[in-house]
Amino acid sequence: MTDLSMLVHAKMPLAAWIIDIEQSSVPWCNDAAEALLADSLNDIKSGQRLIGDALQKRLSLYIEALELGEELPFKWPYVSKDGARYKVIGSVISLGNGRRGLSVEAHPDLSHVSLPTPTSITASITSSTLPRAPESSGLLTQFRTLSFAAFNPKGEMIEASECFIGVFGDIQYIRDLFAVSGAANSFIQRLERLECLSQEIRLSSKQGVRWYKVEVSYHHFTNNVYLLTHDIQEERDHEVALYRLNNYDSLTLLPNRNLLYQQLESALVNARKREREFGLLYIDLDSFKVINDNFGHRVGDELIQRVAERIKTCIPPRACLYRLGGDEFVVVLENTTGIEELQNIAESIMQNASNTYLVAKMEMMITASIGIASYPQHADDIDNLLKNADAAMYRAKSTGHNMYFVYENNMAENIDAHLTLGGGLRKAIEEEQFVLHYQPKIRLCDEEVVGAEALIRWVHPELGMISPDQFIPLAEESGLILPLGEWVIRRACRQLKEWRESGVAPIKMSVNLSSRQFMQADLVDMVERVLQETGVEPEYFELELTESMLMADAQQSIDKLHGFRKLGLTLSIDDFGTGYSSLAYLKKFPIQTLKIDRSFINDLGLDSDNDAIVKATIAMAKSLNLKVIAEGVETRSQFDLLDGYGCQEVQGYLFSKPLCGEDFLRYMSSQNVVTFA
Repeated sequence: MTDLSMLVHAKMPLAAWIIDIEQSSVPWCNDAAEALLADSLNDIKSGQRLIGDALQKRLSLYIEALELGEELPFKWPYVSKDGARYKVIGSVISLGNGRRGLSVEAHPDLSHVSLPTPTSITASITSSTLPRAPESSGLLTQFRTLSFAAFNPKGEMIEASECFIGVFGDIQYIRDLFAVSGAANSFIQRLERLECLSQEIRLSSKQGVRWYKVEVSYHHFTNNVYLLTHDIQEERDHEVALYRLNNYDSLTLLPNRNLLYQQLESALVNARKREREFGLLYIDLDSFKVINDNFGHRVGDELIQRVAERIKTCIPPRACLYRLGGDEFVVVLENTTGIEELQNIAESIMQNASNTYLVAKMEMMITASIGIASYPQHADDIDNLLKNADAAMYRAKSTGHNMYFVYENNMAENIDAHLTLGGGLRKAIEEEQFVLHYQPKIRLCDEEVVGAEALIRWVHPELGMISPDQFIPLAEESGLILPLGEWVIRRACRQLKEWRESGVAPIKMSVNLSSRQFMQADLVDMVERVLQETGVEPEYFELELTESMLMADAQQSIDKLHGFRKLGLTLSIDDFGTGYSSLAYLKKFPIQTLKIDRSFINDLGLDSDNDAIVKATIAMAKSLNLKVIAEGVETRSQFDLLDGYGCQEVQGYLFSKPLCGEDFLRYMSSQNVVTFA
């Protein structure tokens, strides 16, 4: 490359991109990076650009050891198609939710090229741009992709490159570039002091006001100003989009849990310093699950939006509303005069709940249970303040709908009683009145048992066997689904361990997760802890999740699913086809199995529509490298049709109903799955 070419490369916009180490992808890059890495990135327009395993492993060694903002202690070389050499530099950034990534830039490597000195470059450019020079269209006019201009010390235009004129027009004075007069004055004052500048600033271009990176240098003798501009609006837009993605709820556009904790931490510091009070309201909609179950998640989502809009009208202008996810909201009010101020807000929210919401051309009504807690009266730290407001909310929910309670000291101690809406569910969990039954999963090609689905049953001491349909909604509503769900996972793992010790050949155990359980913050850690305690290898454990559960908050679902995959678990979408799903997200979910709902299997071979749906689902799954299992198989004709369609596994009464642990062991023995030593 020529010296001039190398100079231009050095002044061109830097190629910049972001690496998500955990997902082994490049979620964003600018135009310069796309051009530079065109041959290195797979499917560069898809937004899921994979990076190599070797580079991923090397970067992973450093990223956790460094602080945010720190550069990697090494640079790696890169050579473009045209032979230009670059040194790639990475620094650690936050991707939100505690995840880290790298911000990467490719800097031209000029160490092997002999370039003119800065003085000679400036002199050659200046000689071609002065008005008295015979070649008035000098070197600057030859820069077709570089936005470069020269001004005399009075700020009058001398000459500009075609690119500069194309971007800013035929301006006469340097002041004409600025969108804000104050910024122009400050910039010109610095020019008068002959300061060398490298600054990000808003300029007025033909496309409107945009962000630019501006670099300024001066001629040694004439003090003429040389201005190089680089459009960074795309980078700024990306930063804003990334910030909103990490800190705002996509459905309601309300700030999310991240910003809630930021405000609470700030409020705590201010309250301690100035001896002031602040408080919060923890809001949970009453029986919102009924809306989703009966009308679908699209209607539920629209209702959440309408509720958020109305709550905003019920709170003071200085109060802030956050959405935690699902049907939970938090209102924060700083510098309160007393608990009565928070109670007034709660009463306003409840009064407005008596008005109906127009959703999907229907008039709907939904109320809310509200818990109130205040600093320093009810807690002296953020976590306990939220926990106590949550406890007060559950007291309201257990007492009756559309109510609020202020936290009392005994609520945390007696919260189990308030959460037990059915009068015996908490006791049943403590006394382990539950049992698990296991339904075999059969491989079609050889009809061998390859897995089991764990299904919970409540053996009530007085009422006998209680169906999950009766007590699971109760557990969801009361919050007891969390300890109950952990018990199921732990018991299923222990059973799998017992079977293995009895001589059972390795099979996979599947456990269903509820929507409330899936939202549990420490769910991944809890599952990992149970696997370690029971000694079950992750490859033999599978979690089944519904479409609606995953789509409630698709991005958070993706993050949590990747956490499970890092443990080595298998992930399955249960009841596929019955919920609201997005094929665009389906390929982003790190799942391995689709489970076709029994409603499509019942009339298989009798209903052409069901046949078409099942065939299409299996074909789609194959194209995505997913395994397919059909549930509810009761006849041999259904089995044969599924075999012909390419389904890999089935479960249903054709082979076995759900069995207790001992009966399941005998069933596997009859199928020659048990190999005693």
